[in-house]
Amino acid sequence: METKFSLHIGYFVQEIARKSAVILNERLGELELTYAQFRVLNTLWKRGTLTQKEILVYICVKPSTLTGLTDQLVKKGLAERVKVKDDRRAKQISLTPKGEALREPAFNIINDFEMESTRHISEDLREEMLTVLKMMDDKLLEMKTEA
Repeated sequence: METKFSLHIGYFVQEIARKSAVILNERLGELELTYAQFRVLNTLWKRGTLTQKEILVYICVKPSTLTGLTDQLVKKGLAERVKVKDDRRAKQISLTPKGEALREPAFNIINDFEMESTRHISEDLREEMLTVLKMMDDKLLEMKTEA
């Protein structure tokens, strides 16, 4: 049986995510950030100081990718590694004041992009899309946990 891959929901979700990341990389570039770096910062802004293992739960990348992103944020002075009292090997990632200061300008870029890319969609449809996408995200997290 032939399937039309380009008609799968997952195909469009991936295409939208890829295209959005390209545009957001360009726009966040004015803050000397990539979208991937923003995702790490966003997790820290929302949840505070975390270990890399804890960050992985929220951004779902390979550990080596997160290490590279964290290294870049530390090098830029946006985050720092803090030793954990009870475990000499473990380190937590904490925002610096410079990293905290990027929160508002970064979210201005993200929010402007969201408004621009969805302004042709009615508010009711936008809310419905968000509900469905959240349901899919929850299901995928459940599937990942079961694996």
